[in-house]
Amino acid sequence: MSLYFAAAVPPQELRQKIGIYSRDFARRFNSVKAFKNFPHITLIKPFSFDENKEDELVDKFSEMDLKITSFIVDLNNFGCFPNKNNPVIFITPENKEELQKLYDEVQPYLNFHSYAKLNPHLTFAYRDLSPENFKLAWEEYQSRNFVDSFLVDKICLFKHYNGKWNLLKIKNLE
Repeated sequence: MSLYFAAAVPPQELRQKIGIYSRDFARRFNSVKAFKNFPHITLIKPFSFDENKEDELVDKFSEMDLKITSFIVDLNNFGCFPNKNNPVIFITPENKEELQKLYDEVQPYLNFHSYAKLNPHLTFAYRDLSPENFKLAWEEYQSRNFVDSFLVDKICLFKHYNGKWNLLKIKNLE
């Protein structure tokens, strides 16, 4: 069994811009896990799948008959999940309806995790962000500004191996 997930990924220029914040968290708040990952908006959470049947999964992903067309995601400021043991700080997408529509179309093809309502966010600090450092960081970041946008014109299927997420397949939107 291997882990897979599907996501909308911003272009390289925006990923580099977001990386500045991840570096800040790694340096000042001792949260390096997100810095080692890449900015994305998860559509289908990580799921286990038989690696021997990976070709079937890739075919299913490739053959999705999606009706949704490319759309712009506006990113505006920061948000958080103040979970007691695993707090998260993220960049907030404003037009969540389009992301929800995309999820609603993708989910039946990759029916491994189902949730009625997608909670889209672009994480850049998580997992190893201690509750103490979360509190310090959130005091600062809750009032900071971040405004940008990107075109969602594809979704990506990733596989976890060699200790990181690797791009397996891209599905372009019309």
